[in-house]
Amino acid sequence: MNGKGEDCPLSAAAAETSLSVTPTDTKLGVHNFMENILDQNVYFHVLKLEGSFYLWIGLKPARMDNLAVAMATRLDQVPCSSALLGDRTNLISTNLSQKLAKSTGKQVFISCSLPDNRMLLPLVEKRLHEELQTNPDKF
Repeated sequence: MNGKGEDCPLSAAAAETSLSVTPTDTKLGVHNFMENILDQNVYFHVLKLEGSFYLWIGLKPARMDNLAVAMATRLDQVPCSSALLGDRTNLISTNLSQKLAKSTGKQVFISCSLPDNRMLLPLVEKRLHEELQTNPDKF
């Protein structure tokens, strides 16, 4: 080999073949936003998947304290949900995943690392619903 790749069969094949790249719409996306709520920066990280999304909500530093999933079914109006990781008595992620699965019709994975604060949680939900209305293609 002369160092230019001329003796490599793959280089020769590539030189003989006309390759083209066709862009496609991706079904995967990342969306981040932040809101100052009750003097605390609350961070939202969305990973959009095909037919579902993963949402992390919390204060810095990012931690996955718990993880819940919910999905709509034809058998019940209330989406089924389950806590996958973390404290199963903390229902913040489970309840929020049910609400979002019902409103979006998608499978929803949520990890919520917020303090159990009766004033903070409704404001976080309100901000999340505003973002869903403004940017539905990100979820």
